Amino acid sequence: MENQSPMTANTADTVFVAPPVNICETNDAILVEAEMPGVDKNGLEVSIDGDELVIHGKRDIKPESGEPVWREIPLHHYRRVFSLGDHINRASIHASFENGILTLKLGKAEDVKPRKIEVNYN
Repeated sequence: MENQSPMTANTADTVFVAPPVNICETNDAILVEAEMPGVDKNGLEVSIDGDELVIHGKRDIKPESGEPVWREIPLHHYRRVFSLGDHINRASIHASFENGILTLKLGKAEDVKPRKIEVNYN
């Protein structure tokens, strides 16, 4: 087995690249944007496997005709795995995809959301 960089992985004849992401946090959710150009709605899958959120995007680029003589656009697929802690409400995860950008909203569990503590005065 080859030593792989954390940004790429090979399995059989497929090369997977970790899509670049932006991650932001609000009081109610974690927001993830993953950039996956070349992926369409039929090639996108988001799933939960145990405590992991798995993003998989398949690029299906085929030349119109003939053999390629020059290729600068890589023929790879995207895959990224995130560990979900107890602070994520799995039932509240929502995903949308537009113009090659996958947006995930991972709602926080109620017990980790910021809250105001009432102070009792004697």
